[in-house]
Amino acid sequence: MEENDQQALTGAVVQELGINPFVLWIHFISLGGNAELESVRMYLSGTGSLPEWDRDVLSAAANDLTLQPPGRARAPRSNED
Repeated sequence: MEENDQQALTGAVVQELGINPFVLWIHFISLGGNAELESVRMYLSGTGSLPEWDRDVLSAAANDLTLQPPGRARAPRSNED
């Protein structure tokens, strides 16, 4: 998946589900993410970028924070179409 597509979709999921960026960032760090909070906020708003590893960890963190009913949007990983 292209970085800009992953970024837009992840940001949309976080916004749609009302995930607090600070809570997301704490979980992201606990999963091994390396980016600072401000970098994550900028990525989610579409004004910054993250390395592939951090993008995927952030997507995993966002997905972990959702109670996923079938058909609900999920944040994509970089290797997904």
